[in-house]
Amino acid sequence: MNILVNIAVFDTIENKRTAYTIETYKSLMETVNFETTEIVFIDNASCGKTKKFLKSIVSDKVHVITNDSNVGTAEAINRAIHEFSTKETYNIKCDNDVTFGSYGWADEMVKCIETDKSIGILGLKRKDLPNQPSSKEYPTIIDFIPEHKLGEPWFKDKIMIEWGDDIIGTCTLFSPLLLDKIGYSWQPALYGFEDTLLCTRSILAGFRNAFLPSIEIQHIDPGTNPFTEWKRNQAHIYWNEFEKAKADFINGKRDIYYNPFQ
Repeated sequence: MNILVNIAVFDTIENKRTAYTIETYKSLMETVNFETTEIVFIDNASCGKTKKFLKSIVSDKVHVITNDSNVGTAEAINRAIHEFSTKETYNIKCDNDVTFGSYGWADEMVKCIETDKSIGILGLKRKDLPNQPSSKEYPTIIDFIPEHKLGEPWFKDKIMIEWGDDIIGTCTLFSPLLLDKIGYSWQPALYGFEDTLLCTRSILAGFRNAFLPSIEIQHIDPGTNPFTEWKRNQAHIYWNEFEKAKADFINGKRDIYYNPFQ
């Protein structure tokens, strides 16, 4: 196994996300190279319809972990990484409401991170994100890797990349070198902040973070449902705890290495 795509799922009758999970799965089946990649769905106590669907898709390349309760995104992804990956595995955290525009996208992400091993976190970029070169709050820098050498054509065999501090985690690849230094994901609540805190810990560990803008993805959840609003409220409630945790990481009061399985 070389690449592992890990997807936390919390579908209920109320939030009606089963359709998103199915659509995400269909897109993965059409765009993932299963010679290099396996998929893990982590079921956070979803409704019967989703459980039935997940049971039907299990194979030697598609795995399902079942939790008795909703443990949140970070803990769910951590469990998949702990149970299915090795130190050489490229782990991708993917939401269950996204589709992909091209075949072999996971391999392209790995190629990028192998080209520049300074990259700790590499994300695919949704069109609606505020992260832009012109943004004052979330500035990015367009660049090409590998580094240009004198006399080389500027764009020959180069990969376009977009450097940024905060990589929104709709679909993010974690370097094995990064996870060796920082361990697993941590967040103060069931939802929210794990992506930002991972990016902060990545930078503190000496890595850089970036988007790979050449791969198109589509966020299929319009974000206008009660579940999305509930997650926003959770983020508001735990905002101060997040701010303190981030400051503690930066100031060295909290260890950037986190391993809940030790």
